[in-house]
Amino acid sequence: MIDKDMIKSFAQNTLGCGCPEEVFQHITCESNILRDSVNIPYKITIGNRLLIYVFAIDTPDLLKDLLPMLADIGKRERDNSGFNRFRLVLAADNHDSLRQTGEQLFNALEKDEKIHLHILPKTSIPKFCDA
Repeated sequence: MIDKDMIKSFAQNTLGCGCPEEVFQHITCESNILRDSVNIPYKITIGNRLLIYVFAIDTPDLLKDLLPMLADIGKRERDNSGFNRFRLVLAADNHDSLRQTGEQLFNALEKDEKIHLHILPKTSIPKFCDA
C-alpha cells in the first residue's frame, strides 16, 4: 500500500519540492529495488518528473563508496526514464556528523544541477510503501 499523501508531504515539506500540484496526481513507490547490485530501500517517482531514492546508511565508512555509486545509478535512471530531477535521500542516526562529509563528497562529483542530496535523520523517514 502506498501512502501518497505522506509521500507528497515528504517531497514538499522535507525535500522542498516545488512541483505543481498536478504532478502529485501520479505517485509510485517501490521498496527494496536492486540497481547495480545495490539494494535501494525506497524508489519513489512523482508525476514522471521526479525520481527519489531513499537509502539508510549506518556507517560513515560506507559513504565514500556508496554516495558516488548511488548518485550515478540515480542519474542514469533519471536520464533513461526521462525524469527532470533526481533526489538522493540518505537517512542516518548520526546525520549531522555525516552531512559535512556527504556534502563534500557530493560537491566533488561530476553532476548537473538537477541532482540533489538530502541527508536526514532516520526518524524523519516514514514507511512510504510496503516491502
